[in-house]
Amino acid sequence: MTPLRALIPESNAVAGMQTADLAGCVLEVLMSAGPMERGVWNRRNFCMQTGREYAPPGQPDDDAVGIACSSAWSWLEANGFIARHPEQDNEWYLPTRQGEALRDHQALRQFMTSEQLPEAFLHPELLLHVRPLFFQSRFETAVFEAFKALEVSIRTAANLGHDLVGVPLASRAFHPEDGPLTDMNAERGERVALMSLMTGAIGSYKNPSSHRRVEIEAKEARDMIILASHLLKIVDARRPQ
Repeated sequence: MTPLRALIPESNAVAGMQTADLAGCVLEVLMSAGPMERGVWNRRNFCMQTGREYAPPGQPDDDAVGIACSSAWSWLEANGFIARHPEQDNEWYLPTRQGEALRDHQALRQFMTSEQLPEAFLHPELLLHVRPLFFQSRFETAVFEAFKALEVSIRTAANLGHDLVGVPLASRAFHPEDGPLTDMNAERGERVALMSLMTGAIGSYKNPSSHRRVEIEAKEARDMIILASHLLKIVDARRPQ
């Protein structure tokens, strides 16, 4: 079995990792065992042995590492990647089909990312050009590309020229009185609200990334991309037949 230290050399890095990230590395270590060992993982033995790996010679086991590994083990069990052995006591585990399918920390990370941004939520344009960037953890670029796709879609659907960009473009396309993408059968307040939604989204989420580096976390990027997808679908519905 590959030691965890081969993947994460420093004990403080193990103790400080997010549980889900460490869980991927623990899964990779467990899956590196040979076929005969793969169905007889022991939680207590693994956590104690890993604590010893990081302890200085002659010093007690690294308790922080052991606790972090125990938490990661619990995460793997709770999320269905490992399960208690049906014929052994509660300390013995084996991989589930889901655990067998993923095997290493990179595959687990991609799986988690996929779950955070489900395919069914996304407009086809974002599925093709934005979701891969999200998978690569390029969250700022993914958000920028999502709202650039929205801007391009608005321009095309409204048949407007390249002299209008960003907020002015969305304002013209969804102007409550004569916007080419405005539903004149809707109540005026709703027309104004939709224009404000389009301009606010582009102004808030596309424009800052155009002018400076913006730090965006995964969950925040996911919400922004899903909003862009929703707005793209509105634009599609307003395209002239």
